[in-house]
Amino acid sequence: MPGTWSLSTTLRNPERIVSFLRVLSRLEGRDFNNETQSLFFKELIKTKLYTPTGISDYYKQKFEDPEEFTDQELKDILSQVFYENKSFNNDQEMAYAFRGRTAVSNITKMGLAIAKESMGAVRITDLGKMLLNGEVDLVNVFFRYFLKWQLPNPTDRGYKDFDIVPFIAVMHVINKVNKEWKNLGHKPVGVSKEEFSLFLTTLIDYRDIDKTVSKIIEFRKEKQLLDRNAAHEYVEKRFVETAIDIYNLNPNEKKKIETKVNNLYDYGDSAIRYFRQTKLFYYRGNGRYVDLAPTRRVEINRLLENFSGKALSFRTADDYLIYMSDINEPALPWENIDDLKSVYENLLEQANILQTNINNQYGVQALHQFDLSKVDLSSVNDYNKEIAKLRDIIKTLNNDLAILRERSLENIDLYIKKLTELATRKRSISGQDPLNLEYYTTLSLMALDDAKEITPNYSVGDDNLPLFTAAGNNPDIECKYSSFNMICEVTLLRGRDQWFNEGQPIMRHLREFEDKDSNKSTDNYCLFIAPNIHRDTLNTFWMSVKLGYEGRVQKIVPLTIEQYVRVLKKVKELNEKGIRVNHKDLQNLLSGIFNRNIEAGNDSTVWLASIDEVIEQWGTSLSA
Repeated sequence: MPGTWSLSTTLRNPERIVSFLRVLSRLEGRDFNNETQSLFFKELIKTKLYTPTGISDYYKQKFEDPEEFTDQELKDILSQVFYENKSFNNDQEMAYAFRGRTAVSNITKMGLAIAKESMGAVRITDLGKMLLNGEVDLVNVFFRYFLKWQLPNPTDRGYKDFDIVPFIAVMHVINKVNKEWKNLGHKPVGVSKEEFSLFLTTLIDYRDIDKTVSKIIEFRKEKQLLDRNAAHEYVEKRFVETAIDIYNLNPNEKKKIETKVNNLYDYGDSAIRYFRQTKLFYYRGNGRYVDLAPTRRVEINRLLENFSGKALSFRTADDYLIYMSDINEPALPWENIDDLKSVYENLLEQANILQTNINNQYGVQALHQFDLSKVDLSSVNDYNKEIAKLRDIIKTLNNDLAILRERSLENIDLYIKKLTELATRKRSISGQDPLNLEYYTTLSLMALDDAKEITPNYSVGDDNLPLFTAAGNNPDIECKYSSFNMICEVTLLRGRDQWFNEGQPIMRHLREFEDKDSNKSTDNYCLFIAPNIHRDTLNTFWMSVKLGYEGRVQKIVPLTIEQYVRVLKKVKELNEKGIRVNHKDLQNLLSGIFNRNIEAGNDSTVWLASIDEVIEQWGTSLSA
């Protein structure tokens, strides 16, 4: 029997669930036997959602093209890969099937599809179809899933001694730890990542919630008495002891113990990553702690009042999967006038605190002032509208606070470092790199000058940290300045898939952004940032720059990440000389690059090659 609960660590980027589900839908109606499991894994490679290690440079480069691999190319790729697995006698088809089962596990658990050998044919559930059709968003899907995911359940074997809904149990523990820690005279901070991995993934029975709270408090008190080195050794010792205990290991089997300790860390990291997608959890303490989201306080309290963390009983696997795939189950306990009023009042309070904080810290530099007077509301619909409006206001105020803080440039070295790493990294280490690119570009744009608004379109939690990349129908980042406006589009794609995914959509996004602007005389730019500018992308933009898109020329400025980093470095150097770059300076750089298209004549490559010179001249002119 396993001693922990865990979410899949294979799919580290939760957003990829939609892509994996779309591939699985190709196999709908086929029995999910070894053959289909193997085929699913192969289709993930064919559609370039999974990149095997050990393949030739030729195929590594081909992964950057937008087209799927042909059957012959897939066969060639698989001939270069060998998966050693003694339990299958190194049978490669069996190894592919195993990897297919692993890749599909969370999709089945979430009620998005039925893909289990014991349950016959592959079927995309109604919930899965709604997600593929864009009728529900991932935040709602994750939230509903975690409210219901329990152990034991009829589809997962080996959990008969469990009795827990992990998501609910974790909320109970964090809530009680915060209360207990406050009673001891400390500021509540949620739980640390190591506490989560050590105590929460090993909580397997809801009746042990109070015992787990006591363990965390004692662990924390003991650790506080130690210096840094001793605290590190204490934490490692506790992880080793826990691994030996819950996995029934021989204390002399160092390698097995090390593996299981790493598993505990991975399980905690994966659970936190997934739970944050619901917006009920957020990071604090520079990401070292995870806590319950203050803007969801009313909803969380109602969940804790109505759900104990005990698992429900189901007669059959079908009953359980029907329950899991129903987006309306369970009924939410706050969909009534009284509770919606409490949600509204809590958000109004949070917004007022945030706006007051900004005014106290920055005075006349504050970028927005909202009327946050309480209004009388009488219907569920009215409350929901005001709640949505207040969530948008809080997001705007959080962005404002970030912009004002970043103007000090104290974090510019970090952003230069992170962007450089993203530009030079050949392979994503976590699946989060595209999201991190949007995040660090946003923060660097905030630091760059005196912008009025820098609005990323990625979804954020209460920690103002991103959850999902911007939706495909929006620009990545929208920027407003006193004398011009700009969208910023970023990508880590390098090959022809860069052109396929970014070319036309970016021109469309810019035109829609231009059309939204009531002041038609304002200049609008698009700053495009990528590791390199692919020739097909360049020439697509060139047509819009020279001849226009739908009848009007567009001001698109393509920069490599390295070139953008060079701009940031110049901003830092100028600041150290007492020269602060402002939005007019940025506009001069953008227009300088754009206008070089005239001297380039009909040759897009001449235009692209001139950008380095423009950046150097821009920096020199400002320091003169």
